[in-house]
Amino acid sequence: MNSSIRRLHVAQEEHFVHEVPGTYPRLCRLSDGSILAGFTRFLPRGQRALTVVRSTDGARTFQPHGEVTRSFGDCDNLFLLEVPPRPSAGGEPRPSAPTVLAAFRNHDLDQNGVHTYFRITVCQSTDGGRTWSYLSQAFEKPAPFGLWEPFLRMSADGKEVQLFFSQELAANDQDTMLVRSSDNGATWSARQRVTGAGEALRDGMVGLAEARYCGGHSALVLVMETTRRGTFSIEAMVSFDDANTFGFRHVVYQAKEGRNAGAPQITAFADGSVAVVFMTDEDGEGPSRWPRGATIKAVFGTFNPDGTLQWSAPQVVRNAVSCWPGIMRIADDAAVAVYESSSSIRGRVLKVATLSAS
Repeated sequence: MNSSIRRLHVAQEEHFVHEVPGTYPRLCRLSDGSILAGFTRFLPRGQRALTVVRSTDGARTFQPHGEVTRSFGDCDNLFLLEVPPRPSAGGEPRPSAPTVLAAFRNHDLDQNGVHTYFRITVCQSTDGGRTWSYLSQAFEKPAPFGLWEPFLRMSADGKEVQLFFSQELAANDQDTMLVRSSDNGATWSARQRVTGAGEALRDGMVGLAEARYCGGHSALVLVMETTRRGTFSIEAMVSFDDANTFGFRHVVYQAKEGRNAGAPQITAFADGSVAVVFMTDEDGEGPSRWPRGATIKAVFGTFNPDGTLQWSAPQVVRNAVSCWPGIMRIADDAAVAVYESSSSIRGRVLKVATLSAS
């Protein structure tokens, strides 16, 4: 009897998103059909620029577009999200271009490079990502123990911005936190713990995607790196109520003994399946040099009846040295993965393929 097996096909062609030194790319599709890529660009004398480039051909090519901010501090982890235009107070015309939020880590350093203050900062663009202004601090705190890796999404009803981030509580303990905004990022709720309660694990690098479960029900799949095995591995949780509660925690991928798999990001396809990209040092020889020496890989996931997901064997997206991947769906059955490799931002298309098997 023949059956079909679905997996990801990784395109051989590689796209350059940006060819100057940069890292931590993330993609954002806008309502005007364009795609923004945000990443950290390294400038002389240790300065960093949170950079935005734009594509109008489905992420095949990108052109310079905007810059959120520059800093000599620890400024990184840029994440972009389009939000609905805010209602005008006095009848002013609504913006004709998309309104976009940018969330990022924005930390102060002393003269010795030691962190003294931590922030998750939010800026706003009302012209589709070209120019930016400060909007709010989603969360901030003094040292010690940091804040990292914001992830923005809109609630299912489009009325609430949800911002997930990683917060260190101790050297061996980091949890995923969530703050909410009902005014497009101008103000934020108190933080809510999403993962890590009661466990001394370093949960981090969270990514989320809304998938379909059991013929059409909405399920929000959260992926993260964690230290349950000592080294980093990848686990997932699922919410069936639009991020109000999460459960069904399970393993997505574990590298071989003594090696790491981390920095996951996720997207969902039209049929409800998902793809997770991540970096791993499991293929290197000699001692682990995590996070250096990593390869970008991807796994394909489909729902089990119990609310967990079944994950495929990994496929290589980009050989070492590659790191800090992002991913976004660009068609019903295709996504583009972006990553840093050889100090430039590159990308490859991943497509759902159906193979016949006996």
